[in-house]
Amino acid sequence: MTATATLPRPAAATELRRWYLLANGNQHRQDLCPQTAGFQQDFMLMEALIPQVRTLAMLMAAERLQAEHPHRTPDIITEEADWFAARILVFGVRVFHLDITLIPMLQTANRRARALAARHGLPFTPAQMRMSLHAGRPPHMLIMETADPGSADEGMVANSLALSRSLRARHPLLAA
Repeated sequence: MTATATLPRPAAATELRRWYLLANGNQHRQDLCPQTAGFQQDFMLMEALIPQVRTLAMLMAAERLQAEHPHRTPDIITEEADWFAARILVFGVRVFHLDITLIPMLQTANRRARALAARHGLPFTPAQMRMSLHAGRPPHMLIMETADPGSADEGMVANSLALSRSLRARHPLLAA
């Protein structure tokens, strides 16, 4: 069985909404990230303005590390799969546009998201991958598709703040 055989097939693209997520916490300072200054797409989000992602990634890592390293805190607490698992749960991501080399990481992220969702009563649908080479996209930019219809595109900051507010009402764990 190949690695791709374990991932479910993506839902039809017409059912999903595409979001462009700036996953770099420095996006508030364009001078620190000049490569993203000219990139503009509809439905952009700034992860730094959506604290629920960081909260769930840290919660997931802390629960895992408590079992793995009960008497010490490692230098690096979260892993890439923790962040992707948090994005799956917070945004309801159904599809990530990723390089094929990230299949194992996405499988790990789906397992972690499923486990956290079960422990805390969050809805969970596994995310799938659509192969992408990231051509023409700045570093720290993720393309993801969700079933959330969202609202009208109001720009990156307004989109991010509105989504963060709506997440607080969905579940107590997301009230960060």
